[in-house]
Amino acid sequence: MHLLSIWSLSSHFQKKVLPSILSNRKIKIISVLSNKKRKDFKLKKIFFYNNKKEFFLKNKFDYVYISSVSSKHYNHCRFALENNKNVICEKPICLNKRQLNKLKNLAVKKKKKFYEVIQYVHHPLFAKLKTIIKGNSIGKVLRVKSSFKVPLSDKKNFRFNKNLGGGALYDVGFYPISIMFTLFNSKKIKLLRSKIIRQNRLDLMGNINAQNENNVIFDLDWGFRSSYKNSLIVYGTEGSLLVDFIFSKDVIQDGKIIVYRKKKSKVIKVSKSNQINLAFKDMLSNKSKLFNERYQTSLSILNIIERLEKK
Repeated sequence: MHLLSIWSLSSHFQKKVLPSILSNRKIKIISVLSNKKRKDFKLKKIFFYNNKKEFFLKNKFDYVYISSVSSKHYNHCRFALENNKNVICEKPICLNKRQLNKLKNLAVKKKKKFYEVIQYVHHPLFAKLKTIIKGNSIGKVLRVKSSFKVPLSDKKNFRFNKNLGGGALYDVGFYPISIMFTLFNSKKIKLLRSKIIRQNRLDLMGNINAQNENNVIFDLDWGFRSSYKNSLIVYGTEGSLLVDFIFSKDVIQDGKIIVYRKKKSKVIKVSKSNQINLAFKDMLSNKSKLFNERYQTSLSILNIIERLEKK
């Protein structure tokens, strides 16, 4: 049984993550740290705290799940590690590489681990996608197109507040950028072209054209205030493949990959899975390999984001 405590009650956490945790018999929520009790957080025998020192001193738990606004992630992760807790944090775990490396050093010192939640990589659809690409079904990969756009426009949402870590780049842009590292294990990325559209210092949409060390070209775009788009297309020397809903999915969802080869198409279906529970299963395994892989992925993504922030 894994003992878990929650730091902050975001709407995303309550709507999507919490139901999955409650359905998981291997996880028990011990306490919640929040400024106020949420009326819709209907859990019995859960201790609520509004003081972070008491929260850590008076509770015995293995992991803390952090779902605060992005600008607070680094400080909250650091405080949790300093108090000898393993950390699971929503993305972006940090806003720059300097912060991330400080967390890495602290985690090593404390012999603890932290994970940035990238849910889509835990869904069986992603594993199937990797297998198809590695199996050379479409030949050598030449070009990758990925897009994540959402109609989000509510200015009251923290994502429209730069001081809270808002902006499309850290939110939806994170996902297409991550593909270069999660799916293709890129080690070096050359930015060939980039465009960031801002309004009052806040980035609302963007796109990049990039190339990795294997000469794979990436055309990636993202944005707020747009019609919904969530897709991945991979072009190879012998064919191509298409995946819709590659990133954001319902908590329990199936999937399909359409492979085009020699003027024929083949649909590969993936059965329904709870990607949140699968993500927790992997992260709670406490394996050093996953910790190191996720740290390197987070570092690579932040490297690109920092370069784009300077544009």
